[in-house]
Amino acid sequence: MRSPSQNALRAVIGVVSVALAVLTVVVGPLGSLVAAAVLVALTPFVVLDPGSRLTALLVTLHGLHWLMSNTVPEGVGDWVLTLVVAVGLLTIHLSASLSSALPPSAPVPRASVERWVRRGLAVLGLSLPVWALLMSQTASRPAGDSVVTYAAVAALALLGLALWLSVAGPPERRDSR
Repeated sequence: MRSPSQNALRAVIGVVSVALAVLTVVVGPLGSLVAAAVLVALTPFVVLDPGSRLTALLVTLHGLHWLMSNTVPEGVGDWVLTLVVAVGLLTIHLSASLSSALPPSAPVPRASVERWVRRGLAVLGLSLPVWALLMSQTASRPAGDSVVTYAAVAALALLGLALWLSVAGPPERRDSR
């Protein structure tokens, strides 16, 4: 017997998954009804066992379905739809992760839900600048290879993070007694 909070998390997985499949077919010029049907058929298995590998398969297939159904975003509307799909994939992932973190019969504590919502918002907040940069670049394409430019920026960011972590040192361990 599952708790009501577990049922709610699993309902979120199902609703968002089906909505993403339908959205991709409706908006994507190359949308595939067969791929959408496969995703909708896979969804109940993920809802029944969100801790299984099928959840990773579902998220991956949703991403691939979106990529194969749409061309490279050119306008603001295309970029907004891409962001909506990314938020949907994040929602499926977070709901499945939180649902599988506890036994099915255990109610999900409010503090856990708040913590996971903060984590999701942090991921979204960190992703928005990259999304905005990509969207603005589509509007005014500068000369040069944008992939190399973004790879260089990402490499510099990783180098900065590595330097910061090496200077900060290891965190102090707390005594668990």
